[in-house]
Amino acid sequence: MNRAPGLEAPQHPLLQWLAQHITAPRLLWLLALLCFLIAWNRGIALLYGLLALILALLLVSWVLPGWMMRGLQVQRQVLGNAVAGGAVRLRYRFAGRRPVFYLHIREQLPGTEQADGHFLAQIRPDDELTLSYTTPQRGVFTLPPVQLSCAWPFGFIERQLPATGPGLELLVWPQWFPVRQLPQPATDNPVMEGADSFLSRGAHSEFAGVRPYRDGDSMRLVHWAASARQQQLVVREFHSYDTPSWLMIVDAQAGNALGQGADTTFEYALQIAASLLHYAQENHLRLTLVISGRQPLRLTLEPGTRDLRDHLDALARVTDDGDTPYAQIIQQELAALQEQPVLLTVRRSSQPLAVTPRGGHLDVVYADDSFVHPLQHYPEGWRTLKPGVLQLQLHRRSQLAQIFASGKGAL
Repeated sequence: MNRAPGLEAPQHPLLQWLAQHITAPRLLWLLALLCFLIAWNRGIALLYGLLALILALLLVSWVLPGWMMRGLQVQRQVLGNAVAGGAVRLRYRFAGRRPVFYLHIREQLPGTEQADGHFLAQIRPDDELTLSYTTPQRGVFTLPPVQLSCAWPFGFIERQLPATGPGLELLVWPQWFPVRQLPQPATDNPVMEGADSFLSRGAHSEFAGVRPYRDGDSMRLVHWAASARQQQLVVREFHSYDTPSWLMIVDAQAGNALGQGADTTFEYALQIAASLLHYAQENHLRLTLVISGRQPLRLTLEPGTRDLRDHLDALARVTDDGDTPYAQIIQQELAALQEQPVLLTVRRSSQPLAVTPRGGHLDVVYADDSFVHPLQHYPEGWRTLKPGVLQLQLHRRSQLAQIFASGKGAL
């Protein structure tokens, strides 16, 4: 049978109000009041018995959950590493006097309006449990004490255990994505320009010194004489002209970021920085990352580095609270370097930037208007501005993972 489309619509607000305000305990109290009033006026003894049954049901539903959770304690521990947009695993260890049934665990994760919870049918003393939660935001957070509640045995009344114990520190790394390839600006080889070098004609790298041996280094690079002198394995290190070093500078000046929350140009720049760290690690590149906050952060990734955890921990802790203009930071960094790396910058379209690095420049530019009118059409992709300078145009809805993983627009 077809229903008239206009009959159900007026009922929706009423049904929503009833579902929100008429809970099981309130309904039982309402029934108890009705039974009392009818029994008082009519003198029906059966209704007095029904009233007593309802009151007993409410009393048991109130007392037993509190008695069940009496003495219950829980300890939490973060397992593994949390990445924005991924999942964080928390391990719980319970201690109590007796098993607990119908237990709810709720955690208030950063960037979420409501607590994320799990229902457990039974928990015994000394049980250990691992649960996963979504982590939508990068940063360092202190999780409030875990919320524990129980509605045993009937599920009418849920009693919450008073929160005890300290909060839990949660470190969330920035989201990163696979980088298939990066366009390399076409610049002149410094050897061909007459730069001082110990290279023979046609060579592609020069000797830069020695460093301690790292796991994975080729034994052909071991400098045996220096190893004997230092009583430890050291390897030769070279500057390569075929695979130049990279310098990425992130603008962390306060008030410069566009957007809100986790969707800002500053957070997008940190996502690109984390992705470049993985790209440089996989391709044995030298990458220097500078973030111009109040306490400037400078991270250097050498070829052969195996562990990125310290670098990603540092990226999780940075904030955009700097007071130095972006262009000034770039000029200072380029002036302090002898070797000319490929420079990568991330900025707004309304943010002027006039730099001419000799090693080449990849300029990532976000359209300002896309954060005000995100549904409009904006250009996207790489373009060549002049020899040695490439620009990647992006907007609020740009999918960084697709652009860099597919090599879209790579030259």
